[in-house]
Amino acid sequence: MIGRTTLALLALLVLLAFGGCGGRPPVDASPASSAAPTAAASVAAATRMTTSLGIYSGRPDPSWDLGDAQAAEVVTASAALPAAIGTPPEGGLGYHGFTLVLRRPGQADETLIAYRGTVSSPGAGARPYRADPGRTVERLLLETGRATLTPTEIAAVEADLR
Repeated sequence: MIGRTTLALLALLVLLAFGGCGGRPPVDASPASSAAPTAAASVAAATRMTTSLGIYSGRPDPSWDLGDAQAAEVVTASAALPAAIGTPPEGGLGYHGFTLVLRRPGQADETLIAYRGTVSSPGAGARPYRADPGRTVERLLLETGRATLTPTEIAAVEADLR
């Protein structure tokens, strides 16, 4: 039997595979196509979602595993965001977003970046993404990491979210 978290992860992967991920659309953004249900089998074996806070260069970024309920909340929030096509922002020094990695046995990892009001797959140039002008996904991910992150790391993200 497929659990709620697996179904939520499935929904996110379907959206990513066929409709993109989130953030404030750039001027050249155009609507992305809607998700197709054909990626269902790829998520059936989902086992773990890990996130990391992109904040350092030259030393490892803090990272933590999301529990089932946390992962489902992030996936649900991401899936509810409007799709767009454009060039998501890229970070530099300091806070440069959250990286989400979905790990499934025997398959390649799926990676997303939540940064400055977008949720997208990594890469350069124009691509599908989800627009998140309220930065809901980044705020959710910050909450999931409060037990792992230092007060300084939390303050850096909170300053950027303002």
